[in-house]
Parts: sequence; structure tokens; C-alpha cells
Amino acid sequence: MKIRYSLLAAALLVPAYAGTATPLIETAEPAAKRLSGSITLGYDTNYTGRGYVVSHSVAEGDSVVYGAVKLNYDLGQPGQWTLGSTVAYQVPTSGHRLYGGGVKLSQPTPLAPGFVAPAGTRVPIGDKNIENQFTIITQANYASTSGLWNISLGHYFTHGGLLGVMAKHYRDQGASVVNEVFIAPEWTPYKWLSVGVKTSFSFQGITGWWFEPYVTVKAPIIGTPEDIKLLGVVTLGMSATADYFADPYNACGNGSQAFWVKFSTPWFVRDNFIITPSISFNWLGKGGLDANKRAEARPLDNNAVPFRNFGVVAGISATYTF
Repeated sequence: MKIRYSLLAAALLVPAYAGTATPLIETAEPAAKRLSGSITLGYDTNYTGRGYVVSHSVAEGDSVVYGAVKLNYDLGQPGQWTLGSTVAYQVPTSGHRLYGGGVKLSQPTPLAPGFVAPAGTRVPIGDKNIENQFTIITQANYASTSGLWNISLGHYFTHGGLLGVMAKHYRDQGASVVNEVFIAPEWTPYKWLSVGVKTSFSFQGITGWWFEPYVTVKAPIIGTPEDIKLLGVVTLGMSATADYFADPYNACGNGSQAFWVKFSTPWFVRDNFIITPSISFNWLGKGGLDANKRAEARPLDNNAVPFRNFGVVAGISATYTF
């Protein structure tokens, strides 16, 4: 009998650091070996973070490539702890400069006494950029002996990426570094249903709270629950903040940030090799819409908004487990 639910944590891992809440997948039986791990490589058609879909003008492009290495140490008994560590890296494939390093004036604009620049003039906005994102996740997971719930808690270190921009340019920290701690309880009343919420507190770079509740439904498309060949996974999620964004920085408003529906189909090519195509539909919440309305460059260029009000993100990843 092939129990593959436990492998899905690796197949669905990387979106967790990219910004879309990933459910903790229940382990059907104790691990056969205490030390295990996975290597994941993937591609997404758009730059995303915490459910936001970054605009083309902000990222000077769209797509990203990423990779992650994850190690797990299983204490070996059902209902006990599993320790995990993940190192992940994400790279925009076309451009890094915010708004391409400048904005094009949407209309004639006074720039100096007696000088009105015509529409289309490109105006520099300073040396701002989206750096490659480097993330280290350290966590501990506990699964109940009943199989009805589990919980994860740990620490995120992030350098670069969207959170790095917020720390460096929204809060003038001088460095693109954010440190967070998190706790993520999850209820799993059935093998096909997971309900959870990840709560993160950022204590360096930016201070404040992130909340990412989600509901995930999964079912075999090809195969049986005991021997899955192709699995269908649907996740409904959102992100929200409290005391995270400050008014002086023309950033997002607090409250709801983004909503998404994500479809993925992990394909178990072999017991230890999984290919996962996915597609996600993302909408901005009130806080994200506030950021677009009051973006500091928008008075000069109507296209200079940080996020897309609605975005479709397709992706594919390959995971090798060991």
C-alpha cells in the first residue's frame, strides 16, 4: 500500500515562502526513516508575495524561478514532533528595478519653476529595486495521534523579495531583511479537508501581524487514496495585516491584503518524484487596493501601481524527495 499524503508537504512547499499559504499535509503513518528531505525547482508566470500579484511596471517584468531544499527529522512515533529546516531562493527573470528605475509622466507636469515636462518624459525615482529573495524557515510540527489536527511553529528569515522592499523602502531600514515568528494550527477532520490559519509576527525590518487563513480540499484524480497517481488540490486563502503598515509610508492599508483560489495537481511520476502544475486566481483586498490608490509614483504615472487588482498566476514545479 502506497501512502503518499505525507509527501505532499514537499510538493506544495515552495508557495509558502513565495506568499501563498500552504496547508500542512497530514502524515498517514510514522516515517520509515527519521531524516528525510526534498529538493524543489519551479517557475511561476508572475511575481507574487503574500497573495499579492506584483505589477509588471514594479518588477520590470513578470515571471520568477525558484528553488528550495528542505530537511525533516522525524522523532519516529505517531503524535510526536517533526523538526524541519528549509532554505529557499527566488529570482525575478526579467528586471529588478522598481518601475524600471523611473516613471513616464502621464500628463504635462511641472518639475521645476518655469519648466513643465511634457507627457511621456521619463523621470528617475532613485535607486530602488526588488532583490532576489533568500529565505530560511526553521519549524517544528506536531501531529495529534487522532489525526484530526496538527500544528506548526517556527521562524522565517527573509532577505530581499517583496517583504525586503517593504522593510528597506517603506520603513527606511537600510536593509532588505525581515524576521518573523509564526504559528499555524490546522484542523483535518477528513483526509480530503484541511482548515487552518497561519499567524506571523514580524519583529525586525517591519513590525506587525500577518494572518493567512485557508481551506484546502483534495481528492485523487487518478488512483486511490492509498495509491495516488494524480491528485487534485483546491485552496481558498487570504492574507490580512494588523499594525503592519504605517501611514507615513504610502504603503498598503492594514486589514485584508489579498484573496486567492489556487488549483494544483501533484503528479506522482515515481514514489519520490512529483511534478506539480498549478494556477492561482488572486484579487487584492482593501489594504492592497489602498496601496495602489496612494502609491507615491502614481501622481506622475497612472501605471505606476505596485499590485495588480486581479492576477492569474500559472506555475510548475518538480520535487525530488529522499
